[in-house]
Amino acid sequence: MRPPALVASLPPRTLVLRDGCAYRLRPLVRTDAAAVLEFFHTLSPESIRSRYGYLITNMTPERAHRLVEIEPEREAALGLFAPRPGGGETLCAMGRLVHTPDHRTAECAFLVHDRCRRLGMASQLLLYLRVLGRRRGLPRLFAQVRRENRAMLEVFRRAGAQLHFDAGGEVVEVDIPVRKTKFLFDKSAGAPSVPPMAPPAKKPFPFVSLALDLIVCAGVFTLFFRLVSPHVPSEDPAMIRLWGTLAASCMTGVFWLAWQMVKTVFRFQRESNR
Repeated sequence: MRPPALVASLPPRTLVLRDGCAYRLRPLVRTDAAAVLEFFHTLSPESIRSRYGYLITNMTPERAHRLVEIEPEREAALGLFAPRPGGGETLCAMGRLVHTPDHRTAECAFLVHDRCRRLGMASQLLLYLRVLGRRRGLPRLFAQVRRENRAMLEVFRRAGAQLHFDAGGEVVEVDIPVRKTKFLFDKSAGAPSVPPMAPPAKKPFPFVSLALDLIVCAGVFTLFFRLVSPHVPSEDPAMIRLWGTLAASCMTGVFWLAWQMVKTVFRFQRESNR
């Protein structure tokens, strides 16, 4: 009996894509063979060639049943379905994983219908196939993409996969690391255990620095008061003292801020040169 991780699957899920419509992501089942036949028969020849090359020219009922009747221990198949107005579903995209014989990795493949391009379906399928691969205990996935299929290569590139081009070859080998995600069907990992930080060392209160600041500010205040008082438009000594004091206090406050900035920069430069 194989380990349970190898038969992990995903429950159905509703996705809202770029067109604002809701689509149903779920595993493909035996009754989806007719939907796979319809899906394949309405594909453009270019889509078939970019995905299968010239290996498949038509989809038979037997082949459609084989795509949906999978071996859970070594395969996984997902489908993205759009609801029909009169009921039922239409298959828009499908993806699958096929384990290698040693169950250490799996081939990843998906196909999006022509009418559903540029909605983010390929990116979503890749994301969920990665989740499936992780839940099945696979450290990585791989894919083979035709060199001319630039849109699919861009999907893999944006997802962080490594593309290996063979000079003159028609197929690009894609290496897909399986990274942990914070959402979807798996619970997020717990916070890592971090040793407590040592409490910051207490520094003595800078009485000397404060006293020097007060002396300097007192001198600056006196200077500003003497400069401003003669310009107060009044002959009343009390009003001259009041407005001279207020103006000198404001200018002294600005000087104190500038003085603290100069001291901070000087202290930083001195510590950097040590």
